[in-house]
Amino acid sequence: MQTAEGCRNYADLMRGPGMGSVEINDARGPEAFNQLMRLEQESTEIFQVQPNFLPGLLQVEGYAASMIGGIAQLAPGATELTERVGVRMQRARAFESRLKGTRPPRLWAVIDEAAVRRVVGGPAVMREQLDHLVAVSKLDTITLAIVPLGHGAYPGLTGSLEIHQVAEGPAAVFFEGVNGDEIDTDPELVRRHRETVESMLTSAVTGAEATALLESISGSLSS
Repeated sequence: MQTAEGCRNYADLMRGPGMGSVEINDARGPEAFNQLMRLEQESTEIFQVQPNFLPGLLQVEGYAASMIGGIAQLAPGATELTERVGVRMQRARAFESRLKGTRPPRLWAVIDEAAVRRVVGGPAVMREQLDHLVAVSKLDTITLAIVPLGHGAYPGLTGSLEIHQVAEGPAAVFFEGVNGDEIDTDPELVRRHRETVESMLTSAVTGAEATALLESISGSLSS
């Protein structure tokens, strides 16, 4: 979970040297989140698993505000909520700029269907969010994989995780949970989690089928 300190440090981190000159170390807490923000702007490949909510880099502002406020129990207009949503949107816009660049990153996002169906922020906000996912799902560099509700239990239900691969240097796995953030570069750990994600991709709906599901859910919110 991002912290207010992490929010304030975002601009400084983005003004720092490129990832090629920054060593990624095993870390916990705020330092793990700081490294994640750098990785988001340098990774060539990103694998995400999100069982409970939609990927932060693909969130619209209304969804982000309602999700962050609900989880952290922050009232609308609270300074901390404004800071957190602000940095979430900065990260999302920076990532969107990368997607439109000459060397866009490759993103695989595995999302539980429950997260897609959970109405966060009300019907209008959720429609906007789902329509945004439909738009990005049509990009060649993004694969949205939705794990059906009928699939049953799977390893990704234990919590969200991300695997980041940079052009030069080791891959890193990032965990976000109730015990705080953690980043780990152990090759065996990264390999195991990547195999888990790849296995989940075979059980999920992707491509036109995933887009149709998103459009169907969005349409149902209009009635």
